[in-house]
Amino acid sequence: MLRLGRGFGRRAVRDALKARRAATVRYEGVLSAADIREAVAGVRQASSPHQAFPILAWLASHPNAPPDVLRDLAVHGPREVLMNLCLNANLPADLRRDLLAHPDQEVRRHARQALGRARKH
Repeated sequence: MLRLGRGFGRRAVRDALKARRAATVRYEGVLSAADIREAVAGVRQASSPHQAFPILAWLASHPNAPPDVLRDLAVHGPREVLMNLCLNANLPADLRRDLLAHPDQEVRRHARQALGRARKH
C-alpha cells in the first residue's frame, strides 16, 4: 500500500513503488501542494515505473497540485497523465494552450472536451 500525505515523503513513495506495493493508495485529509510535490518526486526517484502512471494521472488532476508539478507532468507524463491534466480546474493558461495544441490527436481532443466544459461552468 502506498501512503501519501503528511509524514509520508518521497522516500516512502519511492520504496513502495520499487517494492511493487503501490496498487492501493491511501491518504488522510487533504493533500497539500507539498504532499503532491513529494509524491511526484518519489515517483521520479523510483524511475517513474509504469505502475505509477495512475497515481501521476490522479495527482495531475488534483486541484492542489502546484504549477511547477503540473508543468513537470506535462513534459514527462504519458498520454494518460496529459489527459488528466485537462481535468485540473487550476491548470495554468500556458498549459491549457499547450494541451490544446498537443501533437497527440487524442490529447488535443480530450483537451477540447474537458477544457471547453470547464469554461462553461
